[in-house]
Amino acid sequence: MDRGVRYLVYVIVLLAIGLIIIYSHTGLPTKEKAHETVVPGYGAGVVSPLTPMLGFVSLPIQPGEEEIPQGANPQILVEPSELKKHLNDWIIVDCREWELYEMGHIPNAIHLGESCNDFFREELEIPGVGVVGEFKVPSVEDLEKRLSEVGIRMDKTIVFYDAAKPSEDVPGLYGLMAGYAFVPFWFMEWLGHKDVRVLNGGIEAWIAEGLPLETKINKLPPSNFKANVVRNRLATTEDVLKIAKGELKAQLIDARTPDEFLGRVKAPSPAVAERIKRAGRIPNTIRNIPHSYMFIDPPNDFRLRPLYQLNRLYQGLNKEEWTVFYCVTGTRASLAYFVARLLGFKNPALYHDSWIVWGNNETLPVVK
Repeated sequence: MDRGVRYLVYVIVLLAIGLIIIYSHTGLPTKEKAHETVVPGYGAGVVSPLTPMLGFVSLPIQPGEEEIPQGANPQILVEPSELKKHLNDWIIVDCREWELYEMGHIPNAIHLGESCNDFFREELEIPGVGVVGEFKVPSVEDLEKRLSEVGIRMDKTIVFYDAAKPSEDVPGLYGLMAGYAFVPFWFMEWLGHKDVRVLNGGIEAWIAEGLPLETKINKLPPSNFKANVVRNRLATTEDVLKIAKGELKAQLIDARTPDEFLGRVKAPSPAVAERIKRAGRIPNTIRNIPHSYMFIDPPNDFRLRPLYQLNRLYQGLNKEEWTVFYCVTGTRASLAYFVARLLGFKNPALYHDSWIVWGNNETLPVVK
């Protein structure tokens, strides 16, 4: 062996010894568990390998791909033409602010006296931060009382609708884009109602089909609403901490924007972001499916994508497994929950506390 070869061997041996010493003190590099994310439409060319590529999702239906996935529940997404047939036998709830309801609403629709978001939730106070908004789950007894007063019943189909676009008349409302019609959908399913639905595209879709509005104030007689809570539709912070530690099996899905998922921002709204201490995501989050990806073409078209395209967003996930969705306040994640139900997921759940609680609790682990 000549001198040059011996010198190269010595260098390689020394490098190997050095690496062994370094790893013995620091540990081998680790990769975040990818779960079942190596599926078509995820991977190279996207913001994150856990975030879908919209170009793939938007492709026309492919041979062998079902237009309505097996086990789906297409009836929970109501088209205006279908709602028109049931104006007299379904309970229709306008989720917008009272001012918009007064200006014109779908015939026979009732109003809850405030937006659905405010009706179903209470003020959330976080230690060291203060009151952050109407983002808290009330007691079941309180919800039973409220729902009884406005006449909501278990034996009637309920349809919620909102505005699809922000209103010029009542500034600051996000409508369907934020998920305000889907918040009450989740609440009613958590309370055990068997037939809750949402109008696809909001009141704009109704108007676009030339269907009439009315200004009459509609009210229902009081009812005696009694909940039958479905426990596994609500994931608590304690549940999610166990998922983060790998102590509880579940598919944890982030419905926020890619920038939030990657820890670049705390929240899209500066007003909300300033009330959150940390950016990042929850450990063991296996997928980032931004809620805006579920619409056809925001801000031009806020109807949900065809089912086969929504199914591409959720592909690779186990529809039988407990699947927990989170965002910042539980609002966008309520849309993700709705889409999971639409696609036939058997055990979806909402982490209602979401990042507004997790990001403000510095004892809880965070990934950036």
